[in-house]
Amino acid sequence: MRTQTRRVVGLVTGGHLLSHFYLLVFPPLFPVLRADLGLTNVEIGLVMSALSVGTILQLPVGELVDRTGAKRVFVAGVAVTAGGVALAGFGVAAYWSLLVGALISGVGQAAFHPADYALLGAATEGDREGRSFGIHTFGAYVGFAAAPVVVAGIAGVAGARAALVVVGLAGIVYAGLAAVALPPIYRNRELATVDPDPEAATDGAGRRSLREDLLRRDVLAMFAFFIVFVAAAKGVQTFTNVLTVDAYGFSAGAGNTALTAFFAAAAIGILAGGYLADRLPPKRVALATLLGGAVLITLVVTIVAPLGPPFAVAGFGAVGFTVGLVYPSRDRLVSRATAAGGTGRGFGFVFSGVAIGGIVGPAALGWTVDTAGAIVAFLVVAALYAVSAGVTMLVRRA
Repeated sequence: MRTQTRRVVGLVTGGHLLSHFYLLVFPPLFPVLRADLGLTNVEIGLVMSALSVGTILQLPVGELVDRTGAKRVFVAGVAVTAGGVALAGFGVAAYWSLLVGALISGVGQAAFHPADYALLGAATEGDREGRSFGIHTFGAYVGFAAAPVVVAGIAGVAGARAALVVVGLAGIVYAGLAAVALPPIYRNRELATVDPDPEAATDGAGRRSLREDLLRRDVLAMFAFFIVFVAAAKGVQTFTNVLTVDAYGFSAGAGNTALTAFFAAAAIGILAGGYLADRLPPKRVALATLLGGAVLITLVVTIVAPLGPPFAVAGFGAVGFTVGLVYPSRDRLVSRATAAGGTGRGFGFVFSGVAIGGIVGPAALGWTVDTAGAIVAFLVVAALYAVSAGVTMLVRRA
């Protein structure tokens, strides 16, 4: 990668790491906050729901990317996300302040997918795009892994309020760094997503093209892909522990270890998948890895995992690595699908499917667990991975 491209990929990946870090910043503190504030489980759930509101706002924020520039939206997203967490820390003695801070942080989260992918796509040459996307997604998994350790560590020394304030202020400092260090414009691809023409973005033709940009086969296919793919991923995240405890009689610790193995192996798979995405057609990679993941998870839950906790851990690690390989190719497919229209709005619309999959998936799979058992629910997850593989085949743009 050229120096400027490395700088862009590094800064955007750092922002993505913070995005996912802040998504898990509250759970490590819930035991303390529940005791200190007398919170119910419903009130705790509302805090996490407030953090998820950003996924619903990605389409309008994507439009904002095309109108005002991806750099501005990215910097603002980091600052608002971090600022909401810091605000929650300052007002942590009152539940409503905690909820408002989480809501503000959730609104800031809406910036990351539309702005991140517009910046990466504009700054990275096509033959290295997969690696850039892979590094970017790897940063998200680092953020997930770091949040519980960092937040709990600070809270153990200085308290929950200090933990939220410190990590929130750190993100605001990072936003300032990105504002100074990110180059203002990229023109090594046709899309100048950081410094658009305001007149072109607001004229009648631009307004008329909104429907044409979004209601195209490629864009709709990737929107549907995210609904199905995220529903499957949320199923693994939510019910792996339930599976190991209810279906096999393992301890809760064994289930947590299996899930950790899934995430750790997926992170490695993402990095490897970046090289695959640059060397092979992304549709072929998506088809092979998602179908492979579907087959593996079927074998793991029916044959491998029942043999004992070590087999369950190894099996879920294999599934995580295989599914992780698809992420960079998935992102290349999104980039291709949205390239004919406004990049920000296209990314925003496509990633809105994440919200639907994230809401519908856990509820539907939870009903399956209650009515048919956890093993059947994971067979449904395998089917969802297979369906998502088929949906990627609908993307026509090379």
